[in-house]
Amino acid sequence: MLKILIASEDAERLAEINRLSTAVGNFQTMSLQEDLARFPFHASRLRMADLLVLEQPAIGPGQMLAIEAMRQQHPDLPCILVTQSPDSEVLIKAMRAGIRDVLSWPLDKGQLAEALKRVEATHVPREHNAAQVISVISCKGGAGTSFVAANLGDALARHLGKRVLVVDLNRHFGDLTHLVSDKAPPSTLPDICSQIERLDAAFLDACLVHVENGFDVLAGATDPVKASQIQKDKLEWILSVMQPSYDFVIFDIGQSIDPVSIGMLDHSDRICVVAESLIAYGRAGRRLVEILRALHYPADKLRLVLNRTGRKNEVPRATMEEIFGMKVAFALPDDPAVVDEAVSHGEPVAKLSRRSGIARALQAMATQFVTTPEAERRLRPEPVSPLRRLMLRAKST
Repeated sequence: MLKILIASEDAERLAEINRLSTAVGNFQTMSLQEDLARFPFHASRLRMADLLVLEQPAIGPGQMLAIEAMRQQHPDLPCILVTQSPDSEVLIKAMRAGIRDVLSWPLDKGQLAEALKRVEATHVPREHNAAQVISVISCKGGAGTSFVAANLGDALARHLGKRVLVVDLNRHFGDLTHLVSDKAPPSTLPDICSQIERLDAAFLDACLVHVENGFDVLAGATDPVKASQIQKDKLEWILSVMQPSYDFVIFDIGQSIDPVSIGMLDHSDRICVVAESLIAYGRAGRRLVEILRALHYPADKLRLVLNRTGRKNEVPRATMEEIFGMKVAFALPDDPAVVDEAVSHGEPVAKLSRRSGIARALQAMATQFVTTPEAERRLRPEPVSPLRRLMLRAKST
């Protein structure tokens, strides 16, 4: 699947190109509303894309020089230029700069479809040093998504030597950082979103809580008002900066199903659905899985995680599997004394009690994610575009 970065200074034209691109094929699109002269500040986003669709209303000498500089910096990134009534001089200069196609505005849907198909036909996947993305979500508060996300990140780094970033995307008083660290976060996710134009790898690193060697945390919103700064396109931008620096990026999504969380679920290699073996999680948990399937996430992308297992009067594992319609992938034992001590000290459980049942279970969970063959990621079904998703849903009803 082509990852298309669509860039324009005009918000309306940006939205229109996005709409047409998703309408003509199964493409993953990202948006960049920015001046061409500032493209050097967005090198990480350009590196993560397979194709750049660049809209410029007029092409003068300054714009052409900026395009040529961008092409020199990213020679393996195909580019389609969209501009107002391109003349023969623009076409010649664009050809010399290595532009694949020049399309006139307003865009013709058929011409755009043909241009995208030409790129797709000759597409050779670029070498991306990109982290695997894991999202942790639940149907109900108190299931332990923050605890699982934070301590899974610690297990991947501590036991398996991976570079891990855990992102607190729970937008209701997110406190994930304090589960594994007593350090004050230098910045939060909403803070970064409000200064998105400054974002690069160095700026991101300065915003993180560095818990242990190889294990970092990006703090979440301290209240729902500040959480309004978090938007889908900004979060995708942040993810594009994160991925080259880590082996794993883990999102604690909490209970939210909305455009922001769906955007990260779309980018996820695995989605961990956390529940407890209690009746209270049955109906709501089944509904959550139905929603995820309605969004056309393949079965091999979903993992059912039962937290706090082994308590008296819990629902049998087989019954929970029947309710959720899927096998339990990971069962984390109830270990209240160890967990309470770790949380109260702001330390990962493996640091305080390496041999505890919960620490060993988290290590086993981390090991399974690491040993998953890369071939499985390449061969899994491709994500379905938002438009295609709506069409499939309408057809099914």
